[in-house]
Amino acid sequence: MKKPMKEFIKVISFVFCVFPFSVMAQGGLDFDAIEIRTVELESNVHILMGGPAQGNVLVVSGDDGIFIVDSMYAPMHDKLVAAIRAISDAPIKYLVNTHMHGDHTAGNDAMAALGARVIGQENILPRLQALGAGNLPVLTYKDSMTLYLNDEEISIFWPESAHTDHDSMIYLKNANILHVGDIPSNLRYPNIGIDDGGSVDGMTRAARLVLEMTDADTRLIAGHLGPLVPRVEMTAQLDMFAEVSRRIQAMIDQGMTLEQVLAARPTADFDEARAAGAITPERFTGLVYTDLSRRP
Repeated sequence: MKKPMKEFIKVISFVFCVFPFSVMAQGGLDFDAIEIRTVELESNVHILMGGPAQGNVLVVSGDDGIFIVDSMYAPMHDKLVAAIRAISDAPIKYLVNTHMHGDHTAGNDAMAALGARVIGQENILPRLQALGAGNLPVLTYKDSMTLYLNDEEISIFWPESAHTDHDSMIYLKNANILHVGDIPSNLRYPNIGIDDGGSVDGMTRAARLVLEMTDADTRLIAGHLGPLVPRVEMTAQLDMFAEVSRRIQAMIDQGMTLEQVLAARPTADFDEARAAGAITPERFTGLVYTDLSRRP
């Protein structure tokens, strides 16, 4: 991995809050019907998948305890723990949030009750505090931090503002595995956290960074779907992002309203390949339009 990692850890009191967006998003999911799929990448590295509307959970297990990335929605907690216990009975020691959205964090409080220490990039603190209540991570970092667990060097780092202004990516050095969170990676329309510090430009920059700092042997874990992302698919997603942004910017320059842009269907030739995602073409178009419209 080409990017240097600087260790920086700050300890604070532990409290947690469920991001309001997650409440709306949960309304359309039948949690009783959702089953978790377990994918083994290494003997001690697994991905737990709960469908396209929830984040993929990375699990690194061993005698030192269990390290996980993200916690799905709160109603999935018992199923998630059962899937983890099918892998290992070791204590869950650390939980990293890739960002604040509820499909990745709403299970935090239940994981903390089991003893997990929650980690996040420091910009997540004012975001959660602004919501008025609860449960911030006990460990935060500015640029990066490193954990040594189960014979693995785990680097957690901030790619600068991208999907949000507090994204975390997680790199397993020995396994050469990178969890990219919700930056553009696989063939789905990505969500853009336009109210959480995210932007089109930031997401594009972060995706390019991933391609620059990894090699052909690096296994890329998507925030949704996947679980692994072929590099060609990530490149295709970047190309889509650039082209749709160009089209929408041209329409903005012509003075078109959001309703007119939606009617023009600027994503039409990309829609079929991205039908499996939870973000509709209309929603993606609206997010890109909103972000580009507020550029200086």
